[in-house]
Amino acid sequence: MTYYPLAIYNSLELVTAPSTSPVTLAEAKSQLRVDFSDDDTLIQRLIDTATSFMDAQGVLGRAMIQQTWAQWLSPNPNQIVYFAMSPFISLVSIHYYNSANSLTAATDSNFEVLGTKNEKTISPKTDYSWPTTYERSDAIKLTFHAGYGSAITNVPQSVRQAMLLLVGHWYENREQTVMNRLENIPYGFEELMSTERASYYG
Repeated sequence: MTYYPLAIYNSLELVTAPSTSPVTLAEAKSQLRVDFSDDDTLIQRLIDTATSFMDAQGVLGRAMIQQTWAQWLSPNPNQIVYFAMSPFISLVSIHYYNSANSLTAATDSNFEVLGTKNEKTISPKTDYSWPTTYERSDAIKLTFHAGYGSAITNVPQSVRQAMLLLVGHWYENREQTVMNRLENIPYGFEELMSTERASYYG
């Protein structure tokens, strides 16, 4: 389990959702030993629900399939800012509201991104600083890609297996869900999640 400081930001917005789920309908049906199509709609709905439950700001705390996020900062942020979603893939752009309150593109080359994929920071290079902005809570906008990658196979197998276990549990227990009792899901859901789940400290 990785521990890293909280990113300093006022809001985090999903700009572009992932293009696919980390597990396919065929994989889920294989896990469930379902060889008929009658329940395809139900199983796909469970996959989608499990994805929402685990992905990004869900219980995993990390983006799975590549997605785009916008992180909004207050004026005069700390010199070093942590990206609020991991694993970090790449910086897309930096924008800020100038003194006329107009959204303006900053010069990306004046900043450097450092750290590991799960603990990425951005800061102005030597002799540069964060731009002077209009006084508003969302003065600076960092747009970036996050996720394990664009392909299903980029997502750790432990995470994908945890999702399949969750889908299987919901499929077999349709009358009651255990959203707040994940430790009771059989076959080690928590153990599979523990190796990749993000943990933060302030």
